[in-house]
Amino acid sequence: MTPAGITGDIVGGRSYHRWMAAGAEPEVLREYRHLLRTASTDWQETAHRHALTALGSGARGEVLAQVRRLLLTGFRVRADDVHDVARLLVLAERRQPRTLLDGLPLELLVRLAVAVVSSPTGRMLRAGIDVWDGTEPPGPTPPEPEPDLHLGWDRTDFGTAVVRADLGSTWIPTAPPTRRRRR
Repeated sequence: MTPAGITGDIVGGRSYHRWMAAGAEPEVLREYRHLLRTASTDWQETAHRHALTALGSGARGEVLAQVRRLLLTGFRVRADDVHDVARLLVLAERRQPRTLLDGLPLELLVRLAVAVVSSPTGRMLRAGIDVWDGTEPPGPTPPEPEPDLHLGWDRTDFGTAVVRADLGSTWIPTAPPTRRRRR
């Protein structure tokens, strides 16, 4: 299926005939993205289970191979384990948004999106798409660099293991706590 063929697909009795500008997101992918962003995890898994069952074992094998390539996990899961494959798909997109949407080949993504959106659960989860603004959740923030835990080796104190903070400090012992003896 080519990207141009997306607009003529019939999904759940609905035909996607929207005129799209070049580079615009197809309507079925927008509905799939809406489902991924607004539905709870349990409902998403249910919709994906219905879709993966409807796609058949060949397409499930392709989806699982791509998930393994993208996430480097799922090697103990078989293509017939519909529940596990659906869980992998949902959790991958929950943990890092756009992982699947950007990583899956377009033909496979469209087949998966059409199957999920046209599933009974997917049709039910369409509520609110007409007022949804289509915003994406913020991406993950890059991690802070690890602190340098070396023993004070910096450019100014090269050759010494003493940092400037240690040069003026003194250690003052404290008195042990006083306790009253019981008689």
